[in-house]
Amino acid sequence: MKRRRSDRPGLKTSRVLTLLATLAGALLLPAPAAMAAGSTHYVDCSAATNGNGTQSSPWNTVTSVNNATFGAGDSILFAAGTTCTGQLTPQGSGASGSPVTMGSYGTGAKPVINAGGATGPVIHLLNQQYWEIGGLELTNAASSPAYRSGVLAENSSGGVLHHIRVHDMNIHHISGWSGGWYSTNAGVGVQTDHTATVSTWDDVVIENNTFDHVDRIAVAVTPDGDGQGTGQTTGTVIRNNTMTYDGADDVLVVKNDGALIEGNKAGYGGAKATCPPSGQYCNGASAGIWMSGSNDTVVQNNEVYCHVNGADGTGFDVDWGNHNTTFQYNYSHQNLGGFLLVMPPFSIANEPTSTIASDGTVVRYNISENDGSNAGCPASGTASHGSGVFHFVGNVPNRSGSPVAVPRFYNNSIYINKSGLNTPILYSRKGTSITGNLSFRNNAVFNYGTGGYFSSVNSTYNNNLFYGNHPSSEPADAAKVVTDPEFRNPGNANTSSSYTGTDAYQVHPSSPVIRAGMVISNNGGKDAFGNTVSATEAPNIGADNGTGGNLVSNAGFETGAMSPWTNSGAAPSVTSSGARTGGFALTTQASGSGANQSITGLTPNTTYLLTG
Repeated sequence: MKRRRSDRPGLKTSRVLTLLATLAGALLLPAPAAMAAGSTHYVDCSAATNGNGTQSSPWNTVTSVNNATFGAGDSILFAAGTTCTGQLTPQGSGASGSPVTMGSYGTGAKPVINAGGATGPVIHLLNQQYWEIGGLELTNAASSPAYRSGVLAENSSGGVLHHIRVHDMNIHHISGWSGGWYSTNAGVGVQTDHTATVSTWDDVVIENNTFDHVDRIAVAVTPDGDGQGTGQTTGTVIRNNTMTYDGADDVLVVKNDGALIEGNKAGYGGAKATCPPSGQYCNGASAGIWMSGSNDTVVQNNEVYCHVNGADGTGFDVDWGNHNTTFQYNYSHQNLGGFLLVMPPFSIANEPTSTIASDGTVVRYNISENDGSNAGCPASGTASHGSGVFHFVGNVPNRSGSPVAVPRFYNNSIYINKSGLNTPILYSRKGTSITGNLSFRNNAVFNYGTGGYFSSVNSTYNNNLFYGNHPSSEPADAAKVVTDPEFRNPGNANTSSSYTGTDAYQVHPSSPVIRAGMVISNNGGKDAFGNTVSATEAPNIGADNGTGGNLVSNAGFETGAMSPWTNSGAAPSVTSSGARTGGFALTTQASGSGANQSITGLTPNTTYLLTG
């Protein structure tokens, strides 16, 4: 999956130089083509007079920046500790490996660019590419909403534009429409416009930024509206950003291919839903991190908490028309609508992709804690469409003819506390009996609440742990475990514990979840804590596959062979029938038959659990 473009110029040998060198009896090697060093332009808005842009005579207004055209290797640096008022619309583009950079110089606080309530972006790039913007503080507060954003990179060129990187910014108090379109009401918006010849972006990186009180959304990589006519953006990376009090959503990608959304932390979003004037796009529903019309999206190692939107309000959302979306290693807690929203296909004008059910959805090694309620959050909402850990808007989406039509939920750890929560584990707005099928395996459900499960035709439930209350709707599961999973600090209830956050859901060495799961193909190879998950040996139930490793080699005979086991008496055989979990089992003879294995590495006075 491509993440960052890194092109180097080739070495070009001049035929003329080669001929001259040969004639002189010496070898001349031409130097590599040098990248343009570019020029550095300085801006100090505290300077008394407007200079020529040098460090000794800096510009003192954004107008000077807007009147200039920049090229490969150029830099625009704002003085630390200063504030400029106005909107930036710099011109020009960089080149591959030699972008235009915008940042700061000197020591002190990040330079501030304050748009003073003006409509539009604080920084606007139109049909420009190879830009890197970092180290600035942007704000655009106003008493009433309008289309406002922090950084907006917009492509209406009718072609592919490359490399936009926004990093290490502080973007706050952007008074956009909290119910309006995403990329034009964003902290950072990267937008593809509908053009006669299809436009799109490649290589978009948004990382290490802080967003606070941005209406509508912190980060949006989207077209300029619904409807066909835009290409899929490639190489999007949104990582390690912190987001608080976004008016609606936190992160959205639409029409992307191969987006990576990782390491972000978002809280307290979704409190607003103010729409622009009638006739313009309006959507009062919001979720933390989501995607639509996209392929091969990976969402991992994110934390979303205390989302208060009453219409959806989940931490995560797999929306319409997606293919091969993976949610893994995420931490969701206290989100009003639940952990994950799952949308069915539906009809959007001019958008046939919306009528296609998402397929290839994988939800694994995630932790959900007290989702379905905002209890313990500084603010709370009221769910208008119900809530559930896994929150389906309709039937289970199964794309017709797809080899990956069935959404797979496995090795997740779910905790619902005793404080009167009635959050369902599997919930659908359509009712308690719906159509479509899903796969629900190796999940650890610690349910002290009263919520239950919908039923869906032909869904499969295998090797799950159901502990706590057992509602009548609890799925039948022949290999289920019903005893305490022995999480280290369930619900993070013990504030003095050394196991907090996601670590609270690691398990004790005596936990019954250890090696009680079933082998799942293409399981990602790692759990939520970086432990290896074998492709052949039975895993744990839940998001933690640790406890020091399996002391028994080839414990489930999943290699299809006996080794390193040895025969005891009449020789047993490994067969592919009768397996409790996985694909193989040991078949012994009528009497005096078995298998032995010597185990080393045991610790005195330690309890070990043998599972099979």
